[in-house]
Amino acid sequence: MPCAPIPATYSPAPRPTFPKSSPDFRPASRAFSLPLVLIVAAVAFRWAKLKGYIPFEVLANFMPWMALAFTGTLVFPRRVSFLLIPLLLVGTDAAATGLGSVLNWEALAVYPSFALAALLASRWRGQVGMLGALLGVVGCTLAFYLVTNTVAWISAPVYAKNLSGLIQALTTGDPLFAPSWWFLRNSLVSDLGFSLLLLAAFNTEAAFRQQQRIPLRQPLAA
Repeated sequence: MPCAPIPATYSPAPRPTFPKSSPDFRPASRAFSLPLVLIVAAVAFRWAKLKGYIPFEVLANFMPWMALAFTGTLVFPRRVSFLLIPLLLVGTDAAATGLGSVLNWEALAVYPSFALAALLASRWRGQVGMLGALLGVVGCTLAFYLVTNTVAWISAPVYAKNLSGLIQALTTGDPLFAPSWWFLRNSLVSDLGFSLLLLAAFNTEAAFRQQQRIPLRQPLAA
């Protein structure tokens, strides 16, 4: 049987288009020089702390490592890989304390956590305001605390392998060291403080260059 002719007005249906997973609505920005200086300074501080060159107890408790991974990635443009800062942290730790510090059981929880936080931040670039960024780093810090202390509970012989041992790992920790919640408190304060510095540095440079800044609350509009 002959096929019916195709009408002259026929046109194939357009292929559906799907939005990118996390579009960055910001125009191309060069306002990351000041944040980069802060990141380099924090990495240098991390190296000096691991080498034992930090003589002040207050500074020794300053641990903004999740702020480096999350907020540091968030203020960079999309063309910068999310792996940059996690790899920088791995390299810094290996240079300061040797390869053994990055090739062990606990490191399998630490560095992938930084990488996941940086990946999340890379997907939120240009979509969240300052408050969203701070909530994001708090969430990543809490998740990091839960993951690393659970791994410590599994691997450290000091903890009983039951619910009470897990609670101990998440609260008081190893009796030979400061309580786990104390490290959580320091991490939250450090991560929030350093994240504020990074966001303020980005907005300061953006204002100087007359480029779009990260707003306080609203996501950046298209």
